[in-house]
Amino acid sequence: MKKNIVELNVVKAVAILAVLLIHVSADPRVNVPWGSASAPFYMVANQLSMFAVPVFILVNGLVLFYRYHDDWSFPQAVQFYKKRLKFIVMPYVIWSAIYYLYRQVLGHQPVRFDFRDFVDQLWWGETGYHLYFMVIIIQFYLVFPLLMAVVRKLRMKPYHLVLLGVLVQGVFYSIHHYVEPFERSAKLLPNYAIVFGVGAAIGMSYATFAEKFRQVWWTFGLTIFVGFTYLLMLLANQDGTRYWPPAYVILYNLYAVLAGISLIWIGKIVTERSSRIVQWVLALGAASFGIYLVHPAVLSTWKTLFNPAPQHMYYHPYIAVTMLVVIAVPWLIVYLTKKIKFSWLLWGR
Repeated sequence: MKKNIVELNVVKAVAILAVLLIHVSADPRVNVPWGSASAPFYMVANQLSMFAVPVFILVNGLVLFYRYHDDWSFPQAVQFYKKRLKFIVMPYVIWSAIYYLYRQVLGHQPVRFDFRDFVDQLWWGETGYHLYFMVIIIQFYLVFPLLMAVVRKLRMKPYHLVLLGVLVQGVFYSIHHYVEPFERSAKLLPNYAIVFGVGAAIGMSYATFAEKFRQVWWTFGLTIFVGFTYLLMLLANQDGTRYWPPAYVILYNLYAVLAGISLIWIGKIVTERSSRIVQWVLALGAASFGIYLVHPAVLSTWKTLFNPAPQHMYYHPYIAVTMLVVIAVPWLIVYLTKKIKFSWLLWGR
């Protein structure tokens, strides 16, 4: 059994904070008038955090190939599906049902459970605005054994997986934009093939990759450069400037890949230092899946209690406090319930 890659908890901690920042900044990004002094701040915070979902997908590809690329068999495949069904699909179904009902409560509607309607929404992760990520991950889990069989049969190298990801996503993008748009394209596996392929390539050769972690400074600098270039293009769009459409996709994926690589190497450096802060960061990363699942319920409840208008003098402090609330409360909920028997039904493992 291979040892866990501890530094990935640092990556997951940063990524879950980015997810929370995306959701907390979503309202002010729309509601604060463009042209006001604070509007660019909310757009920058929101858009530069968009690496979060691709980085989580990159981490999934890394972990899967790190664990299985040299230890795969039919019994392993059976165990693989049993674990994902138990610790991923079941929590997804349960939380989908919770949000299906909770959304009605928040909307002051008569609470009912229409099974057919629920299944229709479950299929695409539509009972909660954040659950589309689970649909993407489940798609990757469905194709992973087939992909692993192909990789082993063709004796593919790590760089082959990167090229395969580029090819799949390039074809998907071309069909979507130049032939026939895919419905719900943002929820389809090929839309994230590049980041998954990069993660898989890193996982296949993690020992070699980990030895080069001192390259963090130039990769992190390049991440910032690419991220702000992407952001400047988005800001230019606000004034009507349009660029070559694939440039947005290329920069976005490059930003996410560089962010993922930088965070892994930063994680290695951080975990070499033992301190209270490092332990908190690792704990946050370990709880990230549970925080992801529960935080929209906390955020929605908080907004029903306190939700000042953007013109209110306390609006910006309110947003800052909201960010603290959606970090602390979900984390506390996960921490207090994680050791309860059958808590895996809610939080997975």
